[in-house]
Amino acid sequence: MAYTKIVQVGAGGNLGVPVHKALASSGKFDITVVGRKDSTFVSPFPDVKVVKVDFSDHSALVNALKGNEAVVLTLGDLPTLEQNSKYIIDAAIEAGVKRVIPSEFGNDLVHLPGSTQQVFRPKLQVAKYLKEKENEIEWTIITTGPFFDWGLQVGFLGFDIPNRKVFLFSGGTSRSNFTTLPNIAQAVVGVLSSPTQFANRDVRVHDFYVSQQEIKAVLEEVTGDSFAVEDIDVAKQEETTSAALARGEFTLENIYGLIKAYVFGANSSASWGENDDTEAVGLPKKDLKTVIKEVVNA
Repeated sequence: MAYTKIVQVGAGGNLGVPVHKALASSGKFDITVVGRKDSTFVSPFPDVKVVKVDFSDHSALVNALKGNEAVVLTLGDLPTLEQNSKYIIDAAIEAGVKRVIPSEFGNDLVHLPGSTQQVFRPKLQVAKYLKEKENEIEWTIITTGPFFDWGLQVGFLGFDIPNRKVFLFSGGTSRSNFTTLPNIAQAVVGVLSSPTQFANRDVRVHDFYVSQQEIKAVLEEVTGDSFAVEDIDVAKQEETTSAALARGEFTLENIYGLIKAYVFGANSSASWGENDDTEAVGLPKKDLKTVIKEVVNA
């Protein structure tokens, strides 16, 4: 039976906004948004209840979660992700919540090699904590690969669209799995609509299983321009950024540099192929050219 009473924690940000929109516009759920005390979030949906609490205030958090069946975490701040997630999980258990969907969206951290990639340590620790608590509360991890539309727009996938340039990782021929933000949000709706099917397991979904070269070909078709190419040795980037992080150089350049190596390199944790749970959660099919055209025209 579908859950109907849902809490979303962290409804702002790149992922929180589309998840909130999908949950509210589905018409399936009674939604409460829980945010930090200093949050400025205002839901565009009048029926949504918004509660602001100090996540470290256990009793306040329990009260905010009571009466709900599932909690969806769309928290984006990695430095505080582990601790805040544990606060919420503990409160959810005491409040009688049945299911938690943690902020694990992205690379596959359940299976090797992702389950050992320490750049994702906060997410790995949250997943470990949930598995330890699964006799008290159920969980579902939704694995999506990189966010395709966001990643293409901001350059995370290696494309500088305004300047018609691409950074290809070791030739750009290896394929990875990607999901658009709207379909990540729909995956959340799908899991909550059929919770028994997805209890205490990871769910892998994708829109596209493609290479940088395939993306580049469509981009050049859509824009009518050729993209200048700079090739990056992805193995060297993995080695360099891993060493820098080991020295305590926790810069965004090093963190994102290593994550990109774990998307496009030999040790990719974002490449599982076509066979996954995409159909099971009911994701609509996306067309690569249409999505790329939307990003270019945004």
